[in-house]
Amino acid sequence: MRGWRTVAPLVVAGLVVGIMTGALAGCASDITTTSQARANDRVDGYVALVPNTLRAGETASFSFTLWNGRRPADTAVQVTVTGKDKNVLVSTQGNIDGQGTLSLAVPRVAAGDYTVKVAGNGFSESTPVQIEPGTLLFLESDKPIYKPGQTVHVRLVALDSELKPVSGQVTIEIQDAKAIKIFKKVVTTDEYGMATVDLPLSSEPNLGVWKLTATAADGSSAGQASAQLDVRVEEYVLPKYEVKADMAKDWFLVNEPITGKVTAEYSFGRMVKGELKVDAYR
Repeated sequence: MRGWRTVAPLVVAGLVVGIMTGALAGCASDITTTSQARANDRVDGYVALVPNTLRAGETASFSFTLWNGRRPADTAVQVTVTGKDKNVLVSTQGNIDGQGTLSLAVPRVAAGDYTVKVAGNGFSESTPVQIEPGTLLFLESDKPIYKPGQTVHVRLVALDSELKPVSGQVTIEIQDAKAIKIFKKVVTTDEYGMATVDLPLSSEPNLGVWKLTATAADGSSAGQASAQLDVRVEEYVLPKYEVKADMAKDWFLVNEPITGKVTAEYSFGRMVKGELKVDAYR
């Protein structure tokens, strides 16, 4: 937790502003935003919790605890988000009676560095925050390695910051091992936030690492959410495995059978099924 601390004269509680990662909705009941405060206590001790990361197009919550001496303070509090040029992007104000939260709708701006300022009667502090696209994209393939002639099956999942499905258009592009763009398609995610695409490989593709990229516009000015996945296209090679023989003991009598256990295991941990030939010689 990052923060500021200032101790006012004759006040035990210090002025502390903490920064927490993630939204804080639910940590205290929301209050009705109003420009007219019921009271105007001077605040000489406070705690303000501000998310490190805000999501464009979504609502962020800011939690406050205020003191006036040894009792809760009742006053108006303002939260403002500004850009690098110091221009105000969005602001909200409401009354906090001891404890409460303010909700702020984050505008659809380009992803990057911004500043959040919290101010009330007796305090004013600022902290840097990140605004990121509200949509999260995830790409996965049915296997990590393909051989010529096979089909690459790709699945896309689009979620918001609360991990709820997002419906919308996403562009999927695929580059081969020589960075040649060989596939591009705009897909629409369904009610579960999912979409699939298939890419049949030729019999003689460029071998190596292929790059799959998904990009979704997150509003006209909010930049883009994206995800990338690497898969390999290689000629078929027989998997490697190791054979081990564990004997019951190191020596046997002339008139007793030799006993033991033979195991075969692939390099990726799966057991090998097949025929076993044993040669014994002196």
